[in-house]
Amino acid sequence: MRNIEDLKARMYALIDEVREMVKKAESESRALSAEEQEKRGRMMDEIRQYEKDIAEEEELQRIESARAKKPDPERDRYEWRSLGEFVRTVCTNPHDKRLSSREVEGPELRQSTQDMANDTQGGYLVPDQFSDQLLTVQPDEAIVRPRATVFGGNEADFKIPALQYHGENMYAGAEVTWIGEGAAKPQTDIVFRQITLQPYEVAAHVEVTDKLLRNSNIIEQVVRTQLRGALIDAEEDAFLKGSGSKPTGIIDADCTFGVTRADNSEVQYADVKSMYARFRGRRGVWIASREVLPELMAMKDDSDVLIWQPNARDGSPGNLLGMPVLFSDHSPAMNQTGSLLLCDLSYYLIKDGVGVAIAASPHFKFTNNITVIKAFKTVDGKPWLDNVLPTSYNTSPFVQIENQ
Repeated sequence: MRNIEDLKARMYALIDEVREMVKKAESESRALSAEEQEKRGRMMDEIRQYEKDIAEEEELQRIESARAKKPDPERDRYEWRSLGEFVRTVCTNPHDKRLSSREVEGPELRQSTQDMANDTQGGYLVPDQFSDQLLTVQPDEAIVRPRATVFGGNEADFKIPALQYHGENMYAGAEVTWIGEGAAKPQTDIVFRQITLQPYEVAAHVEVTDKLLRNSNIIEQVVRTQLRGALIDAEEDAFLKGSGSKPTGIIDADCTFGVTRADNSEVQYADVKSMYARFRGRRGVWIASREVLPELMAMKDDSDVLIWQPNARDGSPGNLLGMPVLFSDHSPAMNQTGSLLLCDLSYYLIKDGVGVAIAASPHFKFTNNITVIKAFKTVDGKPWLDNVLPTSYNTSPFVQIENQ
């Protein structure tokens, strides 16, 4: 191991010598002689070599130090090894100083429901390395979120230019003009509108025994399956049917075009054709109530041929008119508006808050040795358009079947 300070001292000595040589020539009002220039060149090469040697030695010593570094219990004490350990800390030791920087403030997030109202005192944001695992939703777990346009970030209101029909396009009022060479740029009356997304709180609760709390692995599974699953389910319902202090649902949105069904008690091929004709999008999916499944299986085209016929080997076909058919437990019943939707969900906007937070209350069922765990987050969602696209033949990225 070379002595870094000794290398630096030699390098600085050469630097001082070079500066003295130049200073002497300047004081004598002359340029460096050929001999001095040659000497300065040699010394500059040595300085550069010292600089390189010092950098290499510092890197080697850093690597060796990291390899030889022993575990630091004090440092490790401030890190969670798993999501289960984090949740258990929130439940059993809320005064742990590791939690102090993760506390969620604000009365709107301290409010609880049911009998927890006076027991919970806010919550604690889940560390990023675990939060991403809770927030990520796969296409087989939900319909809307994995296919929507999602924005993350913070609790502040989020504004985005709205897609709005204007002139010959719907791209937030943007107008396109072809301009000849040397021609003046025309003035346009562009219509601007903004969509505001303000995340609402959604929470899920679960009761666990004190014995269960002592097992971090089981607690982690409870959070990952029950609480996470409940939040995903609540979101999906709101994105489809929400109103009031929830995200704006697709079914009641102003931009959703309604096709009146031929028969209120069933879904017919004529309904499907009419919905398809009104649909404007690139990545459409059908969202159907499970009650619609038998109707699709029995549906015939104008030539009396079954158009969606499953078989015993392959099961039900995945597409209808070239687009996936997805069944949702949150779709309205067969005889209600919205039991069948055709949507391009990239035109649905979702705004997330800062992440998932965990709160706990041991008081609600203290005598039963039960702790109530609450997982909550903030989210908003709404369609990107404010209305159907009023061309000569109205269309929309959101089309639904309606009763007569």
